[in-house]
Amino acid sequence: MKKISEQNPLILALAIIGLGAILYFLCQGYQQYAAKEQARSFFSATPSGRVGELNKPSNQPPPQ
Repeated sequence: MKKISEQNPLILALAIIGLGAILYFLCQGYQQYAAKEQARSFFSATPSGRVGELNKPSNQPPPQ
C-alpha cells in the first residue's frame, strides 16, 4: 500500500469530498427526523395549566 503522500491528489480530494457529502446527508436526514418527532410530540401533548379549562363552560353568569 502506498503512503498517503504518494497517492494521486485528485483521488484523495474526491474521496474527502465524498465523505463530506455522506456526512452532510446523514446530518440533514437526522435533522428532518428530529424536527418531525418534535412537531409530533408538541401536537400530541396534553395542554398544561389553564389552557385545558378554556373549553369548559363557566358556572357563573356573565357580569352585568
